[in-house]
Amino acid sequence: MVHYQCILEQNERLNKVEKSIVEKLNLMRYTNKAIVNRPNNEYLPELKEAQSQFPIEPVDLLFIFVETMAEFKAVVMSVIQQQLLNKNGVLFVAYPKKGNKVYQTFVHRDEIFLTLQVNEEDGYIANSTLKFNRMVRLDESFTVTGMKNIERKATGSSKAASSGRVEDYLQFIPEIESFIANYEEARVLFDQLTPGYKKDWARYVYSAKQAATQEKRKQEMIEILGKGFKSKELYRQFLAKERRK
Repeated sequence: MVHYQCILEQNERLNKVEKSIVEKLNLMRYTNKAIVNRPNNEYLPELKEAQSQFPIEPVDLLFIFVETMAEFKAVVMSVIQQQLLNKNGVLFVAYPKKGNKVYQTFVHRDEIFLTLQVNEEDGYIANSTLKFNRMVRLDESFTVTGMKNIERKATGSSKAASSGRVEDYLQFIPEIESFIANYEEARVLFDQLTPGYKKDWARYVYSAKQAATQEKRKQEMIEILGKGFKSKELYRQFLAKERRK
């Protein structure tokens, strides 16, 4: 009886592990679906009736496989520029994870937000309506990142806030100089920066509303400056070039 119970518990654990990505993400609920660049028919077999070509009209679900960060970015930009998602539609991009044994390429999770210019406060990509909402494991080779087409909430003060907002962060530069003082390489480079670069860093760190996010950005700033890059954008460009080699 005890042995039988152990088998049942083991089967339950296996069933949980084997839950498909279609079930995890509840993909069957979407009406207009496109699954593009599927490596083989073993991936997402429940959606074999979905169109396999990159859509030219808006869809509710676009699930696409890519091999590089450049492909990832190209897909996202196409979806944004061509408005290929219906309202509340979703884009799932499956990319090779680091250490996979199938592809020679991989996408590093840390470069996704940098390359796509994701606002870490609200999750939106640049000035688009595409918002990051989840990241899940597909299998040993792929990780899946999900983005949803959600209209931004209008704020009456947004236009006024954008006017001269960089200048509003001048007061925080001394604070940056204070917390960066113990990091020699970062401090030396920061001291050499022009006022424009310093203000940009101050805005990046202190535009975050939550203290935890500010702290995370401080550490990111220290790391980037410590590597010899004057700004986050220059570091992003460096990563992009490295990926193309």
